[in-house]
Amino acid sequence: MKTKKDAIIVWGDWPLPAAYLAELGRVVILWSALERQLDLILGKLMGFNDMVDMRPFIAFNHASFPQKLDALGALCELLSAEHRHLSGCAKVVEQIRTAQTLRNRFMHNGMTYDLESGVCQMGVGTARGKLKTRVDQVSLADIQKATIAISEAQSALHELVLKTKREPGWKTARTEHPPA
Repeated sequence: MKTKKDAIIVWGDWPLPAAYLAELGRVVILWSALERQLDLILGKLMGFNDMVDMRPFIAFNHASFPQKLDALGALCELLSAEHRHLSGCAKVVEQIRTAQTLRNRFMHNGMTYDLESGVCQMGVGTARGKLKTRVDQVSLADIQKATIAISEAQSALHELVLKTKREPGWKTARTEHPPA
């Protein structure tokens, strides 16, 4: 029996249009999956092949993402003499860092939507040594670039360690629509 508190609220286009929210949600979900994938791969590179072994989870769950990338690079370097396919790690780490930069742009800056102009805007600022602020216009394509970069990083990481080519999810799941 459903109660009043179980009712689903339909937010509509608040705080952004639904299409923007869907793309931002896709970035969040893919990034979370990439982080979990990296944790599993770090465990595998450390010799833990049992997927339910909790030791890699304990070791890496609270590490920062840059620390995990540093560990990936160090493990690949250590193991590359014996496992030549790991020698391509630096390229994959750079690909992941690029995806992280694109993701961070949307996760660490506020966005608003101007109903009158139909423009989505994001305030961006930094205070590293000097205060710099600006307001950028954001399109769905801008957010999708982050989605694509994360998806491609996932596939590259998979291929690097598991030696199995995997098509990025964005290529297999997409449907083209003409621009509105």
